[in-house]
Amino acid sequence: MTRHPHPYLVAVVEDDPGLCADLVEFLQLRGFAARGFGSAEAFYQAWPVVRFDLLLLDVSLPGDSGLEVARRVREKDAAGIVMLTALDADSDQVAGLGAGADAYLSKRSSLEVIEAACRSVLRRLGMTHTTGAVTPAPSRKTLWCIRSRQWKLEAPNGTTIDLTHAELIFLSTLFDKPGEAVERDQLLTLLGKQDTLSNLRNLDNAASRLRRKVLQACGIELPVRPSYGKGYTFGAACEVCA
Repeated sequence: MTRHPHPYLVAVVEDDPGLCADLVEFLQLRGFAARGFGSAEAFYQAWPVVRFDLLLLDVSLPGDSGLEVARRVREKDAAGIVMLTALDADSDQVAGLGAGADAYLSKRSSLEVIEAACRSVLRRLGMTHTTGAVTPAPSRKTLWCIRSRQWKLEAPNGTTIDLTHAELIFLSTLFDKPGEAVERDQLLTLLGKQDTLSNLRNLDNAASRLRRKVLQACGIELPVRPSYGKGYTFGAACEVCA
């Protein structure tokens, strides 16, 4: 079995900018070296000069589909391939696996399931790794706190982050049900937005920006976890303060 000395390099090929950014960000936070590509053509500009350990491929890409990408990679490369798609029919899964995919997942899968599939494929390829998720810096406590009157979020290490009104509503709603998924349509209603595809994408992009904002401000990952097709979950101890 081969010891892999560096973080696994993962190519995320996904034409939805919000989803691509979230996948790349999550994988990076979990210890991977991930790069995002919005199309097969963008990926081809990097590959095969850059050798990726694993590809996370959307089947329905503009231009060359994910199936075509998988076939081309399989002709020259032994990288792991995980297909990520909205298509659930058995025939679609057979086509994906026939094109060379090692695993085939629905886009409704949680990020944790996607990560587990990636690691499983890498293990089957005969590689191990000594690092996993990025460990946050030590903190003085384990509680996240929203100070609603001040529109601030207090991180476990005592750092406070200013919130916009929309961010305050979003986090306060998740804090009411820690560990439980809050559906995206419910969040949109509370934000005064209609349940449209555009607003759903804007919500996902806003959540991703908020995670980056908190990480940059305090060095700790905000434990907001998207579960595509379901909603968002806050996965840590939390409370709403005055």
